Amino acid sequence: MKSKYDSVLKVRKQQLDKAELNLNKARARLLANEKALELANLEYIKLCNLPQAGDTNVLRQSLEFLNIAKNTKEAMAEKVELSHKEIAHYQNLYKKANLEYEKIKYLKTEEIKKLKEELKKAEEKFIDEIAVSRFFYGEKDE
Repeated sequence: MKSKYDSVLKVRKQQLDKAELNLNKARARLLANEKALELANLEYIKLCNLPQAGDTNVLRQSLEFLNIAKNTKEAMAEKVELSHKEIAHYQNLYKKANLEYEKIKYLKTEEIKKLKEELKKAEEKFIDEIAVSRFFYGEKDE
């Protein structure tokens, strides 16, 4: 049955699918960022062992590498934190889209129920009219 809510339901479904897709992409980015953070932590730990002997250039170079690794680790930690916030945002959007979709779906089912009841009443009325007309025409024929 065609309902006045069909087009709205279709749009809400598209919004829900888009929100779900965005949420899944954000979760994938979070996993990638967590992996990058783990690698940055491992690299930082590996570079924490400063050379015990050598000239100042080697020490300066090691300290510079350590500083770069630390900055990379902090940047990755920030990206992970932003990914968590992004996921929370997309979860909120998904919940709203799902709620709107369910509302329209409910309205459509209620409209269809109402239409079925009206059709049933019209059918009953039609059957009653047929029965009444047969009754009256049936008496005249006898």
